[in-house]
Order: sequence, then structure tokens, then C-alpha cells
Amino acid sequence: MAERSIKAGYLKDALKYLEIAHEADPGDFGIMLKLGWTFNILHQDRQAFEWFSLARQSPDPQIAAEAARAWQNLRPETQRFRTTFWLYPLYSTRWSDFFSYAQLKTELNTGSFVRPYVSLRLAGDSGVFLPQALSEQSVILAAGLTTRVWHGARGWFEAGESLGYLSHHALPDYRGGLALNRKLAAFADTSLDALYVSRFDRDFLIYSQSRIGRIAGPFQFYWNANLTFDAKSQYWANFAETGPGVRYVLAPSSYLTLNLLRGVYLINEFNPRRPNFTDLRAGFWYAFTH
Repeated sequence: MAERSIKAGYLKDALKYLEIAHEADPGDFGIMLKLGWTFNILHQDRQAFEWFSLARQSPDPQIAAEAARAWQNLRPETQRFRTTFWLYPLYSTRWSDFFSYAQLKTELNTGSFVRPYVSLRLAGDSGVFLPQALSEQSVILAAGLTTRVWHGARGWFEAGESLGYLSHHALPDYRGGLALNRKLAAFADTSLDALYVSRFDRDFLIYSQSRIGRIAGPFQFYWNANLTFDAKSQYWANFAETGPGVRYVLAPSSYLTLNLLRGVYLINEFNPRRPNFTDLRAGFWYAFTH
């Protein structure tokens, strides 16, 4: 009766039948798994999380694996505090420089669509004198608000203090925007970031990065299509680039990248460089969530 109700879309009826079945046979892990999925579809994730946690103890490896994946996916939504860290150092021949980006962030799960957080960022490069256009040579302490991810999209805004690790100057820092990440198919994905940064003369930038090719497995081969532009028409922030890339996945949250890109500046006023460029870009990504 529960399965018929699910197929017919009567989820509350299905839930009632599944709860009766569980009372009749408390050791049936298949029923626990179905209870988890039913609560999940009803957007009652805390109850779903508890049932998935029970079902992942099943002696049946298929039920246990499915429940464990669902439990892991729901875990960030049920934790009171969630801490994430990511690190992305890379070298660019276009700028002949090493860059390092990182963030440590702790969110408070309020149970609502918007969550407060505190953040520690690093945006730096190996330059000794003036920072490159894509670097700030700073550590940024901030507090902000972020939305939950909805269909791959989220919004965020933060206010803080930017501390120059070479200049030893402290400046107010305000930034925020919208981020969208979508996997279009098994062979393509795209990301779009619309970003306001007060440090860049209160500029508004948009980044679009897409890949098409083999984007699954430990070795991934793909073609890049990237576009960047801004509201203030700065030459370094307006360009398009394309070219091949390869990624080697070391672990689910760690990989090496190598991309060979041919690009063109879309605005050349005040551009001290050539209108076209070639960039060999090598990087390492690492992240974890607790």
C-alpha cells in the first residue's frame, strides 16, 4: 500500500503505511530507507536524516550504500554548525605569478533559508611589490549571511576587514553576490558568479566558466569556455578564453588541474599588454566539510 501511494503521489498516506510497517517489523532496513526518502520528498529533512542514519546500518550492502549517500548529502542541512575549508593555489604563465586563494568558514544553521557565518579568507600572490590585479595580498576577516543552495544557486554577502600582510594596512571590506553551479549532463558543467567587491573600486564582476568533455572518473579531459567582464570596464576584468584542460582527481575533494588557454581582452584601453594572450594554468584544489 505504501508503494502504491508513493507511485500515486499520496506521500502522506505512504508515510502512514510505512510507519505501520515499521511498527510491525522494526528490523526491516528497507522500510527505514523508504521512510527516509518519503520524509525527504516531503521536505522534512531532519526526520529523513534520522531514518537514513538507521538504514545505513543494514547488512544489505545495497541498502546501506544508498542510505549512507543520502545521509551524507543531508548531513550539512541538519548540523547546527557547519565548517568548510577550501584551498586553491595555482600558477599562471599569463601573469608569471603564483596565486593562493583560501577560505575557512563556519555557518550557523538557524533552520531558515538564510544562515549567518564568520569567515577567514586569503587572497594573495608571490609578488613582492604591487599586487597583481587578481590578488589582494590580504587576509580578510568577515561576518556575513548566506542562503541555502537552491537548484545549484545561492546568494551571500559579508562585511569585514582586509588586513594587508605586506602593507600592514587595514581596510573595510564588503563583498557579496550570486553563485550558480550546474552539471548540464554527464559531459558538461558550468558555473556563474556575479560578485561585488569593494576593494576593486566598488566594482561588480561576472565570471562564467564552462567545461565540456569527459568530466567523470579520476582522469578528466575537457574543453574550457570562460568569459569575464565587469561594470567598470577595466581591461584585466574583461576577457574571453578557451582551450583544453585536464584534471586528475586525487580524492572526492582534492584534485590537480592543468589548462592551456588562449584568450583575448575585450577592452584594451589602458591595457599595457597585448590584446591576445596564452595562459598555461596549473593548480591544486583541496576542500573539506565538518
